Amino acid sequence: MFPRRPSRRETKEAPILTRPPFAVVDSLGPPQVGAELVACFATLGARRDRLEHAHSLASASVGLPESEPLLRAGRAIARDIDRGVGAGVATGYHNSQHFLEVMLSALYLARLLRLAPQRTMRVVTAALMHDFHHDGSHGTSSPFRLERLAVQKAQPYLRAARVDDDECRRLEALVLATDPSAGVPFARACWANHHAGGPETPLAATLPPPLEHLRAEPDLAQEAVLLAEADVLPSIGLTWNHAEQLQSRLASEWHTALGPDDKLRFIDRMVGEISVASFFIPNMRAVRQAYLGTGGAR
Repeated sequence: MFPRRPSRRETKEAPILTRPPFAVVDSLGPPQVGAELVACFATLGARRDRLEHAHSLASASVGLPESEPLLRAGRAIARDIDRGVGAGVATGYHNSQHFLEVMLSALYLARLLRLAPQRTMRVVTAALMHDFHHDGSHGTSSPFRLERLAVQKAQPYLRAARVDDDECRRLEALVLATDPSAGVPFARACWANHHAGGPETPLAATLPPPLEHLRAEPDLAQEAVLLAEADVLPSIGLTWNHAEQLQSRLASEWHTALGPDDKLRFIDRMVGEISVASFFIPNMRAVRQAYLGTGGAR
């Protein structure tokens, strides 16, 4: 009998393109995938060029040529974030490590859904963009302010790489759809309508017009939900230790104490909404149970 191949977490080896988050390994269940993702986050996060290198690996796994405009735009954004441009709150939650984790989570969810290479590269690019130049403030007091800022700051990179206008509009819609108060619910409603039928979701006057694309394009609505779930997956759906680390970073950024009850409320709100990331629901339940064990509400 051959000895078991050690995991990347055990060997501390460099990420391998045949392992998560770059590929789906059918023999791995949710706990094993969660552990591999966390190990990959740590390995790449320790590098000075964390985002540029991670983006290079993600791009290689997708298989598009280096001349692809989306790839070139994303690489340039990643390189500048590594240099400190628009890199968010260094000692908080919304920073280059968060960008890295969301980008790789989005890549893995795209792999699970077997998205085509162009669609996969779109969600990877949108994930890289979604909190570009985040200032650490709560977005709830002014919906879409931070998302509009991210789009505005990313546009010069998209133009320089000659990303076409239609693709730019799709990226804008995806980033705007990550606004938690209004963008995410609209994206979920659009995807539910496309996926299961039912009445069309009207675009309220308070929503940015680019979100209209989610009503017209089923693929884009699905990608928006994927990105929204990738945005929260590291916080609730991988491992308890990682969830706790991210909670601490968020508390530091917000200058407030966050305890087990805060995390439990967040998990309980999110689990009922999860759709494209349903593979990770066992991990979310395990994380929730661990928080209950630390003295959270019962």
